[in-house]
Amino acid sequence: METTPNLQVYDLGHLGLVASIVDQIGLVQTVDQFVGPRPGEKVSTGMALKAAILNALGFVTSPLYLFGHFFQGKPTELLLGPGITPELLNDDRMGRMLDSLYAAGVTELFVEVAKSARRAFPFPVRALHVDSTSFHVHGVYGSGEEGQTDTGDEPLVIRLTHGYSRDHRPDLKQWVMNLICADTGGIPLLFAPGDGNQSDQEALVPLLARYRQGLELGEVVVLDGASYSQENLGALQGFSWVMRVPATLKEARALLREELPQEAWRPLLPGYRGLEVESEYGGVRQRWLLVESQERARMEEASLQQRIARAEGEARKVLGQLTARTFACEADARRALSEASGRLPLHRLVYLGVQEERQWERVGRPRKGERPLAVVYRLRARLEVDEVKVERARRGLGRFLLATDVLDRERLPPQEVLRRYKDQARTVERGFRFLKDPLFFAESTFLKRPERVMALGMVMALALLVYALGEWALRRRLWEAGSSLPDQKGRPTAKPTLRWVFQLFMWVRLVELGGRWFVLNLAPHHETAVRLLGAGRYYLLE
Repeated sequence: METTPNLQVYDLGHLGLVASIVDQIGLVQTVDQFVGPRPGEKVSTGMALKAAILNALGFVTSPLYLFGHFFQGKPTELLLGPGITPELLNDDRMGRMLDSLYAAGVTELFVEVAKSARRAFPFPVRALHVDSTSFHVHGVYGSGEEGQTDTGDEPLVIRLTHGYSRDHRPDLKQWVMNLICADTGGIPLLFAPGDGNQSDQEALVPLLARYRQGLELGEVVVLDGASYSQENLGALQGFSWVMRVPATLKEARALLREELPQEAWRPLLPGYRGLEVESEYGGVRQRWLLVESQERARMEEASLQQRIARAEGEARKVLGQLTARTFACEADARRALSEASGRLPLHRLVYLGVQEERQWERVGRPRKGERPLAVVYRLRARLEVDEVKVERARRGLGRFLLATDVLDRERLPPQEVLRRYKDQARTVERGFRFLKDPLFFAESTFLKRPERVMALGMVMALALLVYALGEWALRRRLWEAGSSLPDQKGRPTAKPTLRWVFQLFMWVRLVELGGRWFVLNLAPHHETAVRLLGAGRYYLLE
């Protein structure tokens, strides 16, 4: 009777690509050198962190407490090293990994890994984009998690508390993730956790100043309007910056609503026009760029029409209350009408006259010669849209104000000021959207201790680093090689998203048969991606 050779099938998929990027940036070695070994450990902290990143980029919605289950049926030893089995990657090992990362200092350690990544993949950095977002946490957190600081001013424990929720979960406590990303691919260069009620105005600029040397600054720093204040402008000396000017400032509000001649505007990017003025707000000389967006103006015009419709209902109530009143004289009636009309945001009340009413001593027809007790007046008026008010509101539609301290227009022309600011959406904000995707394993947090929440935030940010770096490297090498991959419709593209590439690898399997190894379902476009990302050894191509 013939015996069937031992057959083992493993789900390899895109994990070899992720593992290769992690290897190339030297993450395991950097972390282990930074953290130091633990006596008797079978899986080092760096290797456990690599496993966590594989889990995070596995897109299977496996939370941390199912960590070991994620590696069931996967070639764990190929991905992580000989002797490392799914049983070793249990929740106890992951908890100790998080504790070690916290003890080493999550921000300092992240900066070291980012430096190593820049050495391995020397991507250009022309601008740094700075922003923050919140992540809600599940569970009961007492009031004892108070933010503490050491002598280096590094937060030891963040405070999990209620604050402004970008997750739209104000009922849950939260923590804040601060990121600084390169304009190239949105690759994160710095991660720092913050209290759940952190003020961006007070946190982001000091974070930049503290890690100035480690970031190896690009040409300019881009921040949102929350950081635009007199104190922060002074603290940013030595940086070149682009920021949005809050519309709440008196000077900004006046400029946004000012009626400007058409010849003053200059074309910027497609769909945008602008004009420049000089300012010395906060004692800092700067250029203000007033920008008008056609698309945004159309959207805000539709919103304005909705406001007019809503305001009409409220204005009719005001008119009804006035016409129900009685006045002692016509002058009082006209005065009340004028005051009420001035308070209406987008409408006005038009005076049509008054109607005299006499009040008698008794009900019924008055007797001949009987004098009324009193004579009162009722208003007659109509409601209409106040075109002057509407035009004033329409004047600022689609406008926003940017500021930069770069006074040399040749070094940073107006088009580049706008482009750098718009890059915020495709860099740091895109990274936040990625981390909040329901397929990401840490979309919401279940850990009990704030120290581990901080470390888990670092794992999330490192997963984003690996993903963004891999996408940038693959696109760059496809362009350099004049090659392409199929897109969702089967057409060639040199700019695929890495998530789509991961999906292309969905059915790639690793098979062990009779002591020999094979990779199944590996098509030519898979081999292209594998070779360009240097992942040949994980797919048996070396």
